[in-house]
Amino acid sequence: MIRKYGTAPFEAVVVHGGPGACGSVASVANELSGIIGVVEPIQSKHTIPELVRELYEQILTVTKEPVTLIGHSWGAWLVVLFAKEYPDMLNHLVLVGCGPFKERYVDIIMKRRLSNLTKEESELFLKLLKQLNNDATPDKDAVLGTLGRLAEKADNYDVSDVQDDINNDFEVDGEMYSSIWPQAAEMRKHGELYCVLKDIKCPVTVIQGEYDSHPVEGVIEPLKEQGIAFSVHVLPKCGHSPFKEKYAKESFYEILRNIVRGAV
Repeated sequence: MIRKYGTAPFEAVVVHGGPGACGSVASVANELSGIIGVVEPIQSKHTIPELVRELYEQILTVTKEPVTLIGHSWGAWLVVLFAKEYPDMLNHLVLVGCGPFKERYVDIIMKRRLSNLTKEESELFLKLLKQLNNDATPDKDAVLGTLGRLAEKADNYDVSDVQDDINNDFEVDGEMYSSIWPQAAEMRKHGELYCVLKDIKCPVTVIQGEYDSHPVEGVIEPLKEQGIAFSVHVLPKCGHSPFKEKYAKESFYEILRNIVRGAV
């Protein structure tokens, strides 16, 4: 499934995170549609190769021309994996709130997250993570929903008084998360994700909040090591989701507008 914003030609594609946070970047697609046609793919598969192929087929339903591919959080990893398989379909890769590409940065994420939560919230956060990774857990959608609300507090700087300009009418998909995330974590642990970076052929822009629990060093250092040219924007007073942040939202959108206009 895809959702279209604006009018053809559709030259930008915005990919949601999670895995399983379907519809979570609707506001980004809607905002950019004032200057360019935008596609928002809704992921549905439960293996990474299937997701990459699904994204390819979703893009082909609207265009065969190269697109600007914008991925948020898990979606940033997915678009990197897509870039390896379909390099001719990209003219720019934008990584927003991207997770680190190497295992050695992982402990930093959890320490930063838990430091932003109360003791009770921290305990619940860890409990919910275990439940999502347990095949016997019922109603994983509800578990992921609660975990997502805690992560929203832990990962962001100030999302108060920021209203999405479009409603998200999708529920989170807990089964997708519990299927995809272990696969992705293994790819990072064994260096496969890092090795994929060397196959990126298009321009890359990294956009990361200064207070994102995911350290920007875990993104830009591996890119440097693999010889990939990129630009980076570290947004002050901003966490994991710049499009939700009170102090960073407008700066974030200005960067994206410049990219899709071809100014960057």
